Amino acid sequence: MSFSSRRRNYLLTHHRRDGLIEWMKSMLMHSFVLDALDTTGADTFSHFEMLIEEHREICASEGPKARSSRLTQLVPTCGTFHTYLPLRRAFDVYNAKYGLTKRKHICISFNELRHILNLAQIMALCSNHRRCYSTEKENEEQAQKHLEALELRSAMDLLHSPAHLAAVAPEGCPPSLNLNGNGSYHTRDAVDIGDSRRSFRGPTMITFDGDQTLYSDGANFESNQELAQYLYLLVRNGVTVAVVTAAGYEYQTEKYELRLSGLLAFFKDRGMSTDDCERFYLFGGECNYLLRLGSDFRLHAVKETGTGGWQTATRNLDDAPGNWDELQCTALLDMAEECMQLALEEQRLKARLIRKKRSVGLVPLMNELIPREALDETILRVQSELRSRPDITLPFCAFNGGRDAWLDCGNKRVGVEVLQTYLGVPAESTLHIGDQFLNTGNDFAAREICPCVWITSPEETTYILKSILRLAGVPLNEKNREKGSESHGRVGDAGPAETQVATLNLKEVERRNDQVKTMDVFTGEMITKS
Repeated sequence: MSFSSRRRNYLLTHHRRDGLIEWMKSMLMHSFVLDALDTTGADTFSHFEMLIEEHREICASEGPKARSSRLTQLVPTCGTFHTYLPLRRAFDVYNAKYGLTKRKHICISFNELRHILNLAQIMALCSNHRRCYSTEKENEEQAQKHLEALELRSAMDLLHSPAHLAAVAPEGCPPSLNLNGNGSYHTRDAVDIGDSRRSFRGPTMITFDGDQTLYSDGANFESNQELAQYLYLLVRNGVTVAVVTAAGYEYQTEKYELRLSGLLAFFKDRGMSTDDCERFYLFGGECNYLLRLGSDFRLHAVKETGTGGWQTATRNLDDAPGNWDELQCTALLDMAEECMQLALEEQRLKARLIRKKRSVGLVPLMNELIPREALDETILRVQSELRSRPDITLPFCAFNGGRDAWLDCGNKRVGVEVLQTYLGVPAESTLHIGDQFLNTGNDFAAREICPCVWITSPEETTYILKSILRLAGVPLNEKNREKGSESHGRVGDAGPAETQVATLNLKEVERRNDQVKTMDVFTGEMITKS
């Protein structure tokens, strides 16, 4: 079994036992045992939907740490919900595709609930229905029409992804409805990208983890041409795309470019405009090094201080890197390094420590493997030690990277919040996609600042983006652009319904890069090949 497969299996089986999904699973078990899921399943999801919306309203009035909601009493570890979640409709779509309620021996699984939550979240962010429903009766009637349409079209219009993938949604799927303060329903305004005929209806900004989300763990973005096409279509339709990764090579841009070599080559092959290029960002070291794509299809450091500097522009955020005390950063890393060293010795690990400017890591020796239990033990030790120190006030992220363990100054909550503030994007218009939402993962903190989608592989990321684009009304394929052509596949462009994606060989691009140089992804050390 490959390392990525072992890691994926671990993620699917070692989740927090007191989390929201586990509670939902236990609630559904009763109906399954009584063989009543076919009649009660959808109503149970309506109940989940109602409890989450009630929780959101209480948090809006009492603050994000409100403890008085019924959901908090049932699930003490539940996080923040940034949008209304149409869970019943997501369940109906998923059930129509996979027949969950018809099963007699296997109840709805943790992963299937994760898929349904993912689908509900992208439905909420991809609202494309403009009408407001001011009365409950009118809303119920309209919702029923939407549901009937979904059921009729599900057999032929749902995405034909493998059954284990999350993102299943029919083309033209009805939008989600957001609940406002007076109890009536409304939809979010469209993001106007300048096309008078149609407009993109979806997230304004999507942030991504790197390893195991855009590319395999420890690898580079190479041969996933379908994913490259969907990322291209997002930026072409006005969406800001940002890779928020733990990989920290300071501002040595060529090292990040090597990790994204195939994607950047795809963008260049498509002749992406300067404006589109400048909507692509990379945040290295969780939240420490901000880069932006230039018209030369190279990554460039964004100025930190002064007019237009990202650190200067975000000093109003309490945890922003521009407000950090360097002495505290050093003390944080010193304590983490000492804790990791002790864990290495006591667990007799075949590993070594790496110290960087804003991170410290425990990585395996050449051709060795650190057991996942040892990685979790190391991280939980570091988390416990640092949280017991009142003198440490900086945000940090201690996480199990799958084959290594790291402590970073800052976390993805800070990284995404900095991007939101710097670019003027509200939380409810942001989506973060990642694979590490366990309490030992580095995507976990992003839940506090924006809606999230939990995936387990680049293949799932591909289907999530496919669903977002279809729900937003974007044609998925596009004719190869000839030199001088103005058609880039933006929403509203005329052209054949079914055209072919450009045939850039991303694997060949990666092979040529590897002939020249490779890189130790842990240290960032460049190794020149003869």
